[in-house]
Amino acid sequence: MAHLLEKVLTQYDDTLSSDSYIDPVGTLIIWSAFGRQVFRNRINSISNDVRNFTLNLFNHYLVKKLVEDDGDGAQLSHALARRYQSKDSLNFKQACLLFLENVFVFSILRHEKSQDVESTGILGISNARRLWGNEDRPPALIFTHESAGQILVRQLGLGVSGRYKTPLMEMGFFDGNYHYHKPAFQSRWADAERLIIGQPKSLLSKVARKAYDFLKECVSQPIQGGKLPFADVPADLTRAYARAFASPQAVGSYAKDFWLLQTELNQGAAGAIFDVLEKTDDLSPQGAIEQALSYDLAPEEKAKLEHIVHLEPFLADCSLLFTLMASRRTQSTDDVANAWANFGRDATRLPGVSSAVSDYADLPAIKGTEGAKRLKQLLKAANANSLDDQIREMANYHGSVMQSRGQVSWLNVSSGGAINVHARTVFLPEPDSRAPGSWLNSYYLPQFSSFVNGLRGAVV
Repeated sequence: MAHLLEKVLTQYDDTLSSDSYIDPVGTLIIWSAFGRQVFRNRINSISNDVRNFTLNLFNHYLVKKLVEDDGDGAQLSHALARRYQSKDSLNFKQACLLFLENVFVFSILRHEKSQDVESTGILGISNARRLWGNEDRPPALIFTHESAGQILVRQLGLGVSGRYKTPLMEMGFFDGNYHYHKPAFQSRWADAERLIIGQPKSLLSKVARKAYDFLKECVSQPIQGGKLPFADVPADLTRAYARAFASPQAVGSYAKDFWLLQTELNQGAAGAIFDVLEKTDDLSPQGAIEQALSYDLAPEEKAKLEHIVHLEPFLADCSLLFTLMASRRTQSTDDVANAWANFGRDATRLPGVSSAVSDYADLPAIKGTEGAKRLKQLLKAANANSLDDQIREMANYHGSVMQSRGQVSWLNVSSGGAINVHARTVFLPEPDSRAPGSWLNSYYLPQFSSFVNGLRGAVV
């Protein structure tokens, strides 16, 4: 369930995990905080696709326009007015966003055989495809914020608007209740309007006009039977969607400058990584960050990268020690010490790599959080007097992580030094793959690379 929760929650909370086989050492909540400070909550494991960024902004633009439109043609039908009372209600906006997401997904399916249309990466496409192929129940659109109108299970969280909500909030397009009208948001929306309708003959402008007219019609006039067969959606609208949002690269070709302006991901620490990835995307997270450190950065931005470079060898080695402990059903602390030596490490290794990060739990990026608590506990385990004590402290730490999740520990260490694994054992990596100083965690570098590739505007 943890991987599902990560999809629902834009900022991962390890304490909510109910799957004991995800992240047993509990480091995700630590390293993700340091990755987020580099990318300023713009990029993470669930929001990293320029097409989805743009689609979400586009949908919110249409909803904002509808909310602000006082014309007769933009008034709610009697049925919707009774249900939602106001166009400015959160539930109504959610219904609009789901409705527009579904129009987009089915539009791509209708035209996916067209040249350049790429369905990979579209949220809900698999479920929509099953509906599309069901001859007994052809796909239909239902205007509601409830599950009956959702293609994707828990679509409000797992769909485009849910996954890309936090980044747009962080940039200043709306608040948590989708209020668009606050003065602080207006300059952002002025920029968005220039992107979407600033060039009347652009693909985005064409689909915006058609989509808004269609949305107005659907909310102002009763839908017969409550369901609108997708076959009745105008073909020119669906064609316009497919052309404007054909692929991440197609979107990146016209939206690159806009998103770099809004996200500022071409500035500071993120900007250095952006420049590195623009030159070559065939880099590990370690390689990308180490190259970015060679750039001339402001001290506070350089520090963000240095924190990661110092932190990761420590977290990776903590994870490796636990992996060795959990690799056999039964063994002793001496057996783990021997395996630790085979990986080129001894009792001084964890204290040595921990010294560089001894004060990191008090850094602004993590201070006072569950991640800071975890880091302090790991540092305590790493600095135990002997390797035997380090192993025991690691087992105790793991137990506290699992307890916080409502799960039982994978293993226990007896007073005599016997380690018994109660869960399934862990795959043991080859020593060459985990040399001292090697990295295990990604700090959102693969996701950022995906975003950069889309901005390039060409398939790579």
